[in-house]
Amino acid sequence: MKKLKNKLIYFSILIISFLACKTETKTENENPEQLKTEKIDSLANRYLELNRFSGVVLVTKKDTIFYSNNFGLADYENKTPFSNKTSFKIGKISEIIIGSIIREMAIKDKFQLSDNISKYLPELKSDLTINDLLNHKQNSTIESSDKIEESDLDYNTLGLLIEKISGKSFQENIEEYGKDLELENTYFEKTNSALAVGYLYHNYQGNGLELQTSPVSNSEETFKNDGLKSTANDLAKIISSNSVSELDIDGYLENDGFSYSIVNNPQNKTSIIVLSNRKHPVAKEISNSIALILEDKEYRIPLARKQFDINKKLLKEYSGSYSMNENMNLEVLNENDSLFVMMGPNKIHLIPQSENQFYMEQMDASMRFLRGTNNKVEEVILLDGFLDGNKIKRTKK
Repeated sequence: MKKLKNKLIYFSILIISFLACKTETKTENENPEQLKTEKIDSLANRYLELNRFSGVVLVTKKDTIFYSNNFGLADYENKTPFSNKTSFKIGKISEIIIGSIIREMAIKDKFQLSDNISKYLPELKSDLTINDLLNHKQNSTIESSDKIEESDLDYNTLGLLIEKISGKSFQENIEEYGKDLELENTYFEKTNSALAVGYLYHNYQGNGLELQTSPVSNSEETFKNDGLKSTANDLAKIISSNSVSELDIDGYLENDGFSYSIVNNPQNKTSIIVLSNRKHPVAKEISNSIALILEDKEYRIPLARKQFDINKKLLKEYSGSYSMNENMNLEVLNENDSLFVMMGPNKIHLIPQSENQFYMEQMDASMRFLRGTNNKVEEVILLDGFLDGNKIKRTKK
C-alpha cells in the first residue's frame, strides 16, 4: 500500500510538471511579440555593456510603434537619462530631410532639378545639376577636402542652395519642413536643446578602456549635413511621410561621438531606427540583428568581456605564428597557462571569453581562433570591436 501511495504521489508530480511545461509553452506561443522585444532588449544591453552603444532603439510596423526603448545615458557626467526629446546628430540621415526640402521647392517651381548648380551658386563653377547632387554624381570641378565624404559635399551644397533660393536661414527652412510633419525636436541650430553628449570609448590615457567626451565640433565646418539633429520619434514620422521609399543609411561622425542606422523596408512596412551617442559604428550591426529577430531568424550577439573558465590544454593549440601579409604578422604565445599576442613590440594579454575567443584587456578587440576540416587551428579572426573581422592565416605552430 505504501509503495502504491508513493507511486501515486510520483505520478501526480509528473502530471503537474507536464501541465506546467504545457502551460509555459502555451504562454510562450501566445506572446511571440513579447519574446521579440525581450530579445531586442538583451541585444541592445549587451552592446551597452561593451560600451559600443548607448542610445535609442525604435521599431515601427505599419506606422505603429512596435518597440521603443533607450539604453545608457544622454550625459554620463551629469547622469542625464534619455527621453523622447533627446536629440542626436544624425549625419547622413540628413539626406532624407534635405532631399525632401529640395524636391518640395522644385514642385513649387523655385527651380528645376535639371538646373545647373552654378546658376544659383556661381562661386562653385561646376557643370553638375541639382539632380546630380541629389544622386551623388560627383566630378572634380567642385573642390573638396579629402576628409569630406562625397555625400557630405553634395548635401552641404544643397543646404547652401536652400538658403540662397529661399532667402531664409537653413534653420528656418528646417522649422517649416517640421511643421507639416509635427516634428518636435529636429533642428540645425537651437538654444536649450536636449542634445545628447557624444562619447568615444578607447584607451586614451594609457589606463585601459575609458569613456571620453568627444570634442564639440564647429557648426560652420560641419554645416548642413553633420550639423542636423533629430530624435528617434521625429525620424519615425519622417520615414512615415516617405513610406514608399526603401532606406538603408548608417554611419558615424568622425569627431562628434555619434553613430546611427536607419532602415525602412516598404515590403513588410517595418522601420528600424538606432541612434547612439557613441562613435563606435555598430548601429548597423544592431539594426541587422533586430531585422532577423523580427523575422524569427537566427542572429548573433557579441560575447561579453567576462573571463571564461577554459581548458588550459587548449592554449597550446592556439599558440603559433599568424600572417595576413608581409606587414601584418602576429605571434601568439602560451606562457604560464595564459595566452599573449605580440603586436609589434607590445605583448598583450589575451583573456578567454569562450573556448576559442579571447579579448584584449587594454582595447576593444578580440581574437577568435578557427579550426579547419582536420580539426586543427588554421586561422584567427582579429575582431576590432565588431562581430566580424579580418581572417589571418596560421603559418606555423
